Amino acid sequence: RKMENNFFPLFINLRNKSALVIGAGKIAFRKVETLLKYGAKVTVITKEIKEEKFFNLKNIDIKIGEFNETLLENRFIVVAATDNPEFNRYIYELCNSKNILVNNITSKEEMNCRFASILETEEYQIAISANGNPTKSKALKNKLKEIL
Repeated sequence: RKMENNFFPLFINLRNKSALVIGAGKIAFRKVETLLKYGAKVTVITKEIKEEKFFNLKNIDIKIGEFNETLLENRFIVVAATDNPEFNRYIYELCNSKNILVNNITSKEEMNCRFASILETEEYQIAISANGNPTKSKALKNKLKEIL
C-alpha cells in the first residue's frame, strides 16, 4: 500500500463547522448535500452554477465569483470540486499548508480527507472507502445493506 493512500478512518462531528465548496457541478452538489446532512455551515464559491438542484437548497451561502485565498479563513473543511485538476491541486496545497481538511474531486492523492460511502442503520454507522473508488464502495455498501 502506497503511503499517500494511507488514510486514517475517522468519524467527525461537522455540526456548525464551516465548510467551503469550490465549484457548483453535479459532484459538488452531492458533497454539499452530505455536508448539510451532517450539520455543516456550507458556503459555495463558483463562477457559475452548473447544477440546477443548487437552487433548491436552503441554509447555504452561494457566492458567485472568483476563488480568493481569504475565503479559507476559519474553514474547517474545503472541497475542491471544480472540473480543473490543476486548480483543485492548488486548492489542496493551500489548504494542506494551513492544516485545513480538504477533499479534491479530481484526484485520489491530492487531498487530506476523503468522503466515504455511508451506511446508517439504527445500530450501525458504517463508512466505506475503496481507496477513492466510489463505484466499488457503493457496491459494498449495497451488499452490507442487504446483510443488515
